Amino acid sequence: MIASARINGPWALRLDVGLPSSRDLLDASDLDNYAYPLASRLRDSDLVSVWCTKRHGEQSSVRICAALEVPSPEVAGVVVATTTASSSSIAYKEAIHAAVSGAAVLPDGPVRLELSFVVGPRRNWLNLWKQTIDALDPLLGRTRPDRAWHPRDGRITELGLHCTVDQFAGNKVAVGIYASVESDSVGEQSSLDISQEPVGHVLNVEPADVIAGADQRSRAHEFRDDDAGYLAWLASNPEGFVVNIARYYSVSTARLHHATCRTISGENPHNGPWTGAYVKVCAVKSADAEEWAASTVRRPVRPCGTCRPSYG
Repeated sequence: MIASARINGPWALRLDVGLPSSRDLLDASDLDNYAYPLASRLRDSDLVSVWCTKRHGEQSSVRICAALEVPSPEVAGVVVATTTASSSSIAYKEAIHAAVSGAAVLPDGPVRLELSFVVGPRRNWLNLWKQTIDALDPLLGRTRPDRAWHPRDGRITELGLHCTVDQFAGNKVAVGIYASVESDSVGEQSSLDISQEPVGHVLNVEPADVIAGADQRSRAHEFRDDDAGYLAWLASNPEGFVVNIARYYSVSTARLHHATCRTISGENPHNGPWTGAYVKVCAVKSADAEEWAASTVRRPVRPCGTCRPSYG
């Protein structure tokens, strides 16, 4: 399906969501909730840009696109927020909120939002989407005055998300934030730093939600602070392989498992998050897990003594 159409080099994902004419486009149907499940299934290190729109229509479409970095034009109104906080913490949201706190709320109506992330190689930038948007009520307005972290993000009808990996960033995250009242449709070029040209592969689906079942069939995918994504991957790939490794990549306690190994699936024996202290690097093929270990931690990962997987 979509994964087989992947191209070499940096690539972008374009998702246009069609909603029934009876649905209010500016209420609920948050775009990141459509884009995240699909992007998390397809993500690899070359996914650098995600575009998502919503319109009234009978079908939705997905495109794999080439991504091309272009010089950033001078755009008024771009706000940059920086933080080293965990994406799952209130401190992360507070840093984003503080950066946009002086902005005026955008007038009622549809909004175009672009977020450009600069992260270190150990950050999963997809996990930053929702936490960042949740902190944008100074721009988007609140659903209720007494509800913090609940902006009117349903009125985002065009969403652009971009990522640059800085090898020296460590835990630091920088986010460029640009929001405007929607006027033009999403074009070929991002106003921040990414443009994309379609390579001609389009998948039409109806309803839009079925794209959440898209399957990752190559390379390795890390789940960090993302139990829902990890458990969904296990369910979709029972013949796959999982590297269980400390979140700061200590190889001494890392192990390679079959996806069905009872120590990394089923009921959690530690009664904590699956992807917290230990992250999960998942691959359909053991060779992809081996390649990940060679390129990331530069040492082989020992096989689990319970399920006894083998490389190759």
